[in-house]
Amino acid sequence: MSGGLVRRWRSTACRQPHEIAATEPPERLAAALVRNLAEGVRGKAAYAMPTERSHVVVESWPPGLTGVADAVASEPVGTTGGALFAVAPKRWDDSARDLLRDTAAWLGVAARLARLHVDHAAADQRARRLGAELGDARARLARVRDLERHRLVQAITATTLRDLDAVRTALRAVTEEGAGLAVAEQRLEDLIDDFRAVVRGVFPAMLPERGPRAALEELAATLPRPVTFTGDLGRRVGWQLESGFYHAVAATLNLVAGEPAAQPVTVTFGRDDALRAKVHAPGAPAELERALAQDIERLAVLGGEVECSVGDGAAVVAVRLPERVEQVPSALDPAELERSAVYRKVRDLVRRGQAATGDGPDRAGWDAVAERLAMPPRLAVVGPAPDAAEATRVAVVVVDAPADEALAAELRGDDDPRSGVDAVLCRVEPGPGFRDALVAGPHRVVLAEVGSVESVAAKLAAHAPVIAARRAVVAMRDLVRALPPEHELRWAVERVGADAHEFAELDLLDALERGRVLRGATTEAARLLGADGIDPRSRLGLPPSAPDAEVVEAAREAVARWRAHAGHPATSGRDRAACDVLVRTAEGLLAPTLEQG
Repeated sequence: MSGGLVRRWRSTACRQPHEIAATEPPERLAAALVRNLAEGVRGKAAYAMPTERSHVVVESWPPGLTGVADAVASEPVGTTGGALFAVAPKRWDDSARDLLRDTAAWLGVAARLARLHVDHAAADQRARRLGAELGDARARLARVRDLERHRLVQAITATTLRDLDAVRTALRAVTEEGAGLAVAEQRLEDLIDDFRAVVRGVFPAMLPERGPRAALEELAATLPRPVTFTGDLGRRVGWQLESGFYHAVAATLNLVAGEPAAQPVTVTFGRDDALRAKVHAPGAPAELERALAQDIERLAVLGGEVECSVGDGAAVVAVRLPERVEQVPSALDPAELERSAVYRKVRDLVRRGQAATGDGPDRAGWDAVAERLAMPPRLAVVGPAPDAAEATRVAVVVVDAPADEALAAELRGDDDPRSGVDAVLCRVEPGPGFRDALVAGPHRVVLAEVGSVESVAAKLAAHAPVIAARRAVVAMRDLVRALPPEHELRWAVERVGADAHEFAELDLLDALERGRVLRGATTEAARLLGADGIDPRSRLGLPPSAPDAEVVEAAREAVARWRAHAGHPATSGRDRAACDVLVRTAEGLLAPTLEQG
C-alpha cells in the first residue's frame, strides 16, 4: 500500500509554487501546494494550526499526518497563525528551503482567498436576508402609518370635537338664557385637557429634554392607578429609539393603569444591548396582545419586540428595543472548517437545500442555516464578565439578568436558525428550572458554572466546525419537511446526523460533564474526546514532541482499554455504549498513522 502511494506522489515533477497557483482552482490550491512541497523535498509536508499543546494538521501530503514532531523546518503561513512544515525530507538544501518559503507565501495567499470567499458568501446571504427584512419593515411601516393616522383622527374627532360641541352648547345657553357661564368654563377646561392629552401622546414634552423614563413618570402621574418605577435605562440614545420605546411602554401603561385599582403597576427598566422595560400589572386584562397589536407593529418596524403573558392573576409585558444595528459576525476560519469531514458534508447538504428551493419562500430558512454555519460558536455569559474581551474565535454575549426559565428559553432561541447560543457560562446562582430549560431544546447548549470566559471559549473553539455542523443538521430536519417526500435530501440529512461520529463525541462529552456515564474514568474519557485539545497527542495525553510510533502505541492501548471496559460484566449498558464511542475515537487516531507506514 505504501509503495504505491510513494510512486504516485513522486510521479509528478516538482513545480514552482506560482505555477501551481496559476493552474489550480481555489478550492484545491492549498492541497496542491502542500503536495508540491512534499514532492520537491522528497519527504512529507503539512500545513498545521497551533493549539494550546500541539498542532492540528489541516492539510498534508501524504494524507493523514497526525503531527509535525519530526519536522526539520517550518515557515509561517501569512496571517493565519498556522505554519507549513517540511517533515523527514530526503533532499534538504538551499533550493528546498526556498521552496518551503515560497510555498508558505502562496499558501498564505490561498488561505486569504479562501477567507475572502467565505466572507463574500456570508455577506451575500446576509444581504439577501436583510433585503427581505427591509421589504417586510417597509410594509409594516406603511401599515403603522395608517394605523397612527386613524388613531389620531379618532382621538381628535371622537374626543376633541365631541367636547367642542359641548362647549358650543354651553355658550349658546349663556347667550340665550344669560346663565350657565361656570358650566361653559368647565367644559372648555375639559376640552383643553383632552387636547393636551392627545398632544402629549404624540409628542411628550419631557421626552426630548429628560428621556423616556421622565416622560413615562409624567404620564403615570395622570393615570388613576398608581405606578412605580425601578431600574435604569443608562445613557441617552437617539430620538427615534427613545420615542418608539416610550410609545410602546406608554400604550401598555394606558391599558393596564387606565382604571383605578389598589395594587400598583410596576415598571422595571434595564439596559444591555437594548432598552428594556418589564411592566407587571396584577389583575390586568387577559387579551393584552390584541389590545397592543398596533404598538407591537410600531416597535417591530424599529427592530424591537413586545412580549405579553398572563399568569398567576397578573399581566407581564416585556418591551425590548435594540440600541444599535445588528453587527456582522466574523466567519469561522476556512482552514478550521476544512479539517472537519462532517462539516464539509453538512455544508454540501445546505448548498443542495438552497439549490432545491431556488428563490421560493422556503429559501430564507436554508439561507439562515448557511449563515449560521459559517459563524463562530456563541457563548452567553450570564452575570459580570470582566474578561470577556479576552475570548477569541467565539462570539461572546453578556447578559445581565436573573438565570431563570425565561432567560433559558431566550438563550436557546429555537425559533430561528440564526439565533440561540452554543454554551452558557453562568456566573450567578441559577434559579429553579434554569438548567433543565436550557437543555430542553433540540439544539445542544453547554452549561458551565465555573471557569473563565477564556477557558470556556477555548473549548468551544476547538470543536467549532462540529458544533456548527450539528446545529445545522438539527435545523435542516425541520426544513426538509417542506420538500417532496421522495426528495434525496430527506434521507441524506438523517443519515449524516445518525452516522457522524463527531456528534456522538459531543453528546458523550455532555454526558460525562453531567456525571451520567463512566463516573470512575471521566477525566481520561473526556481527554480522549478532545476536552484538552483535538490533536491526537492531546487526546492521548502525550507531549507535543511525541513521535508517531508513540502515538500509535498509545492509540492501541486506548482501544484495548476501552474495549476491555465495555466487556466487563459489571459495565452497564449506558457505559458500554460510551465505551464504543471511545473505541471508535481511538481507532480513528490509529488509522491515519498506520496508513503512512
